[in-house]
Formats: sequence, structure tokens, C-alpha cells
Amino acid sequence: MTAMKLKSLQIIDKANVKNTNILYFICLFIVVFINIILNHKESFHTWVEIIGSIIQIAIPMYVLVPVLWKKDKGGAIQMIRLLAIILGVTWAFKLGLGQVFGINEMRPRGGSMSFPSGHTSGAFSGALFLTIRYGWKYAVYSLPLAMFVGYTRIYSMAHWPIDVIASIVLCTISSILIVKKFKQ
Repeated sequence: MTAMKLKSLQIIDKANVKNTNILYFICLFIVVFINIILNHKESFHTWVEIIGSIIQIAIPMYVLVPVLWKKDKGGAIQMIRLLAIILGVTWAFKLGLGQVFGINEMRPRGGSMSFPSGHTSGAFSGALFLTIRYGWKYAVYSLPLAMFVGYTRIYSMAHWPIDVIASIVLCTISSILIVKKFKQ
């Protein structure tokens, strides 16, 4: 066994609810703190978009917490598959597949690659994984946060409502097909 693989197994063996939650929230605090320093002069409108961007990464990253402390290697594989499919389909549409289907790719405030919303896809992939794999106790906070990310994309005029809805549908179908309930 390689030294790196052995070290990874030791980290998973020592993981528990307390230390993984603490590590996660320390990392999240650092990201928020850096954003406050870099963007302290921005308007409220811009901050709504920034918070949405942070949360869209924070939700799928939080998946690591229960995966580690439950020692759920199957869940880790399912999340990687889920992200690969969702991000693959999202970017396939952004990079040209949308034009094949005649989907408007112009953003409300200008620019291209509107359909579907990548931020919403990222947030809902994590939220739906947590909900399906580990139960509704995770949905209480993850699904409203994912919905907030979708809202920020529309509020900031980065996406049309159909872009956000398409991302939610993509994540829901993919999650139902890929994610299985955790059994200890």
C-alpha cells in the first residue's frame, strides 16, 4: 500500500462528527473572510451574488462531512459520479448543445452560456445527494440554501428562471438515478 493511500485511510478512520464539522466550518469561515476583505466595498446586489457563489460550493463540499464520519466510501463514489454527470451535462449545454435544441444562451445582463445554471447545478447536486443518501434531516438546511443559490442567480440577472429550473430538474433526475439511501 502506498504511503499516501495509507495516510488517507488513517484520516477516514479518525474522522468523526465533531472534527469533520469543525474542519468544514473553519474552511468555510476562511472563504467568507477572504471574500469580505476582497469585496468589502461592493453593493448589496453584488453581495447577494457573492453569497450565492459561496453557498453553491459550500453545499457539495459539506457532503464530505457525513461521507467521512460515516466512513461511506460508496457515498463518495456516488457523489463523484453525480457531480461528473451533472457538470458534464451542464457544460455540454453551455458549450453548444443548447444551440442544437434552440435554447437561448444569452444571459439577462449580457454574455453567453446561460443555460443551465452551473451555480444552481452545483448547489442542488450536494443538497439532493445529502437528502437522498442520508435523510430529510439534511434537507432542512441544504435544500433551502440550494434554493437561495437559484434565487441569487435570477436576482443578480446572471440567469433566466428557466436556466435555474432546468438545473433543478437535471439534478433531481440524476440524483434519483444515481444516489442510493445509506445503509450501515
